[in-house]
Amino acid sequence: MEKIIKVLKETKGVSAYRIVETKSESCELFYVLDKLETNRATNLDEFGVTIYVKKQGMIGSADITVYVGMEEEDIKAKVEEGVLAAKLALNPKFKLPKPSSKKIASPKSNMGDKPFNKVIESIVDAVFKADVYTSGWLNSVEFFLTKKTTRLVNSNGVDEEFTSYKGEIEVIPTWRKGKEEFELYKMIEFSNINLSDITKQVKEILMLAKARANAIKFDRKDDIKVIISGDHNVSDIIRSFALDLHYSNVYNHMSRYEIGKCVQGDNVTGDLFNIDLVPDVVNSVASRPFDSDGLVMKKVSIIKDGIASMNWGDNRYAQYLGVKKATGNIPNVVCKPGSKSIREMKNEPYLECIKFSGLQVDPMSGFFGGEVRLGFYFDGEKVIPVTGFAVSGNIHELKGGFVLSKEVETLKGYKGPKAIEIKGMKIA
Repeated sequence: MEKIIKVLKETKGVSAYRIVETKSESCELFYVLDKLETNRATNLDEFGVTIYVKKQGMIGSADITVYVGMEEEDIKAKVEEGVLAAKLALNPKFKLPKPSSKKIASPKSNMGDKPFNKVIESIVDAVFKADVYTSGWLNSVEFFLTKKTTRLVNSNGVDEEFTSYKGEIEVIPTWRKGKEEFELYKMIEFSNINLSDITKQVKEILMLAKARANAIKFDRKDDIKVIISGDHNVSDIIRSFALDLHYSNVYNHMSRYEIGKCVQGDNVTGDLFNIDLVPDVVNSVASRPFDSDGLVMKKVSIIKDGIASMNWGDNRYAQYLGVKKATGNIPNVVCKPGSKSIREMKNEPYLECIKFSGLQVDPMSGFFGGEVRLGFYFDGEKVIPVTGFAVSGNIHELKGGFVLSKEVETLKGYKGPKAIEIKGMKIA
């Protein structure tokens, strides 16, 4: 760090800088079926350096990467390249954050309680505990445990550090029906270990693989209630409302929502949104006490009972808008649970969409939807796994009728309802 700072101070043209040092330790296991194929441990220490240059009343920036062990001459050459690149990417002026008087704490996690090799053994056991079926099995599973220490230093005197943990399990289940085999994919992410929950999630994805093997083509086109659930589908929809209120969207005249007005329109028949932004949510791998600029963050409420209460975002765009105190890029969207349980949502005919080829959400046009690889249709008497169809709608037309589930889930950057009930979507 000291060597990099020395080079930055001595290099002509550098007007300011930000250095993010990332030290990471990881333990990785790769399984094919239930056999361990690869066992790997890594240690990495690298520096992400942002160089700022003033030119013609504006400021430009460029990013470079510096690795431990690089000679001073090599660092200087990289910095000089960064200065040249920064001069070609100019923006209106802004100042880097100054040190905060607030004390910070690392995100809560129980992953550091034992050595990684012991922790990962228990996780492997929890995963394969669910692999008990004859026609279905875990085709491949990859395990990643990472401890990361992040230190951010800038030329204005900011010097902050925190440690975070992340677990990832990539699961590819297969289910055989006759001569055909059907695969699905699931990424389980966590920062707090709950072994019974891991087993439950693996069993659920195996059951979804079974459902996919038995799914029939859905060809009804008439109006039917749609339930969105599964993976990050609900979080993508909810997050779009939060992102609309970001400083950058306001500055670029892309925000549709005004402070003091309802983000769900004038005729809300569903649940009113209550959305907070929170730096640290237990089990969210996105949690962190300060953002990429070094701004120390705290919880803020951006939507209360459907009404937009404030904008939020990073240091640069806050200054462009004249905001005196930026919130920072707060990583977790937390949405209050809704009025209906998922069981209540399923008391009448519905089409539940769980696995998309890729759910698209475009806040500008309002389009949301996509091709559905797996869903469930309830005709009033029986539940049938279905595939081979697409759903779509305009979020600006339908958002007033969104009904949120009482049940919640925690994912990367999100804690909130597991399902949304929507009427009026098109089925193709």
